[in-house]
Amino acid sequence: MTHPDSSSEQGVSCTERWRARLDWLDFWFQPEKTAMHDFGSSERELFDTLAPAWLAAEAGAGKIAVLESMSERFGRERVLTLLGEMCENETRGHWSEVTRGEGSSLDDLVRLVWTPLLERGFEFTSESRPNGIQLCVTRCPNAELGARLNAADWLSALICAGDPHVAASFDPPIRFERTTTLMRGDDCCNHAYFVD
Repeated sequence: MTHPDSSSEQGVSCTERWRARLDWLDFWFQPEKTAMHDFGSSERELFDTLAPAWLAAEAGAGKIAVLESMSERFGRERVLTLLGEMCENETRGHWSEVTRGEGSSLDDLVRLVWTPLLERGFEFTSESRPNGIQLCVTRCPNAELGARLNAADWLSALICAGDPHVAASFDPPIRFERTTTLMRGDDCCNHAYFVD
């Protein structure tokens, strides 16, 4: 499955691409989110410093500059660990709610997660597997943005890291496997979902 006009983004700035695709991330950095995450004192200090800086930063390179700045101040692994916790909590919370109202079968996952991506410029193929489905993504606008911003590691932590949590939010949980990602420089993202 391919996007009908993948050339339409040529000439669009990274800032505009971020606004169109990733402005939803600002929701994760709202100050009132601290309680939701059950942060310890050191995580809270980092979040309380990171959140207002993130929200004040310009989309795209400005957000990445904030993450780099926090990395210099608090340590890269510490920032990545915090983002991982935020990604898990936010993703599971959102998708658990979605599945309650929209269904939680494997077919529902494909309908809710993958079908909308076609309109967003993603290109992928799908193949049925015993008890599941394999999707091979060959174009990901988020990976392209990560490459343009030289920020694949940050976008991987904010976006790609959520994929297993999406699958786990279905009831019963759907098993997720992936060994390659475009964001990390592979030829494709080989998402696989299974119901056991």
